[in-house]
Amino acid sequence: MATEVIMPKLGLTMTEGTIVSWLKQEGETVEKGDALLEIETDKVVLGVEAPAGGTLLKILADTGETTPLAQIIGYIGEPGEKLPQPETAPTDAAPLPSPQPAVAKKKTPASQIKTSPLAKRLAGEYNIDLSTVAGTGPQGRIVKEDIQRVIEAQKVNVQSAPAPPVKASPLAKRLGREHNIELSTVEGTGPQGRIVEVDIRRIIESKKTDTPAESMVEVVPSQLQSITRIQRLTARRMSESFQTAPHFYLNIELPVTRLVELRANLLPYIEARFGARLTYTDFLLKALAMTLPNHPLLNASWADGQVRTFSEINLGVATATEQGLVVSVIHQAESLSLEEIIRARTALSQKAKDGKFSPDDVTGGTFTFTNLGMFGIDDFTPILNPPQSAILAAGAIVERPVGENGQVVLRPTLRLTLAIDHRVADGVDGAMFLKDLRALLDSPETLFR
Repeated sequence: MATEVIMPKLGLTMTEGTIVSWLKQEGETVEKGDALLEIETDKVVLGVEAPAGGTLLKILADTGETTPLAQIIGYIGEPGEKLPQPETAPTDAAPLPSPQPAVAKKKTPASQIKTSPLAKRLAGEYNIDLSTVAGTGPQGRIVKEDIQRVIEAQKVNVQSAPAPPVKASPLAKRLGREHNIELSTVEGTGPQGRIVEVDIRRIIESKKTDTPAESMVEVVPSQLQSITRIQRLTARRMSESFQTAPHFYLNIELPVTRLVELRANLLPYIEARFGARLTYTDFLLKALAMTLPNHPLLNASWADGQVRTFSEINLGVATATEQGLVVSVIHQAESLSLEEIIRARTALSQKAKDGKFSPDDVTGGTFTFTNLGMFGIDDFTPILNPPQSAILAAGAIVERPVGENGQVVLRPTLRLTLAIDHRVADGVDGAMFLKDLRALLDSPETLFR
């Protein structure tokens, strides 16, 4: 029996995935565990392994398509093996009905009608009421062929029939919208005339060459730098986050003399025991893991008009790599000691820099921490990592004048900036969180509890 290839769930907040590319084509032999395809989700492009060995018999979702979790996107089996009843070209198709679409005996709410995703999408494009369609799939499920028969029946009155929808990949549609390109005027070069990304980019480039020279001052770039998939995905997700989530920011500056002294004392011990360098990031991650359980709205996400809070504290740590920004995730940080956090952070950072991280290493985050202090940045305002409700940014530890016993003295201080999604939490929520976080950092010995 053929093995189903499904869209996997690779993160707590993941609801769908976009297929970046199939690494194997129909008819090719695969071994269990082979890299089969790449999907885009949760700020990274991740590989999906073949769930079984055999031949890739059928690809049901093309490159560029976005599909929900657990949807079947392909089959692996033996050559010539009969696949489970597909949604296309059933062998025992019902006879073509009369020009009038089949009418169900009783109108059923659309949400309760069993319909395949392809059939539902096609019905939406042609404004077909699913309650009027008789399904011929398993257990009366409405499949693509049922909708196509209704469309053919409607075409009897050619003049009143709607124009067929333009076949285009999701990437092509998005580019078309961004550049005001009417898809019906574009000639598709994809399978069965489907409009794909390259077709839209060709139009965009032609528009650039058609622009009159006198209408603009041409600046010749010295270099055109291509970007990686991670950089492209980061750009899109950060743009969406900044445009959709109402950010607000809270800032604090705190003396960290005791923290600096504690790190200096522990540094040789940690290096000797773990071969890792103890960083201020490690202390801050431990402090976050201890503080967040008491502030659930900051360990939450916004989705479909609802707030989702999480019992696990999964800390994302932003890491700069040659491929772009990667957010590694320390899972269940609330249960880890400072030493365990040091080891986890060190291992994940190296994996990210080597490009050898697994899906578990970069998905499922509930709160993100970012630090630019090592680059001499005093403070900065971060962008939320969607759909998370909060992110904390740390700057450099710098000696600044502070009041102490009626005198002004220089002390090492740290500036922290908390960005919050105002749909999820209010200013007082963030203020109370920072107050508790500061209390821990003022007494860093408590981080060893």
